[in-house]
Amino acid sequence: MHFKHRLRDATLAGTAAFVAVICLSYLKDWTHFMVLSAPLGATLVLLLLLPSAPLSRPKHVILGHLLTTCITVAGLEFIPDPTLGLGICFGLSITLMVLTDTLHPPAGANPILIYLSGAHLTPLDFILPTLAGTLFMVGFASMYHYIFTHRRYPFGPKVTCPKNHAVKEQQPAEQESRPASITD
Repeated sequence: MHFKHRLRDATLAGTAAFVAVICLSYLKDWTHFMVLSAPLGATLVLLLLLPSAPLSRPKHVILGHLLTTCITVAGLEFIPDPTLGLGICFGLSITLMVLTDTLHPPAGANPILIYLSGAHLTPLDFILPTLAGTLFMVGFASMYHYIFTHRRYPFGPKVTCPKNHAVKEQQPAEQESRPASITD
């Protein structure tokens, strides 16, 4: 990739990240709970720069973060030793993300963040910000890619010009006509 294309992509992604963080900061003021966290920042990097990566799928982003947050909230409640609780929650989070096919590396930081925060909040005070933040990130990434990269996040094809679109429409019709001529 030429430098001018890399510069354009980097500038767009950096500007989008700036806008997303500003929006999440205002969302924090509006909802009165912390929506922005370091793991969500890492998620945003993946969503803006590696949207086609398997671990950037909305299922992985949303459910990976929710799973690790819920496990950690339960660990805070039922495991009195913070060191043991963190270790159990971290290991269990990774295991369950793999088993449920929701592996998302930034979500692995949630148990560490929650335990190190030392906050004594209700479970919903951890879960609702995680849900709101991940839904916002996925929606933001979807809009960003549709507007600026002309791709539909996740995994959508590039938006094609009418000429290419017409060619793609003819190919399935030709394939359908071939079996009909073979059977005749």
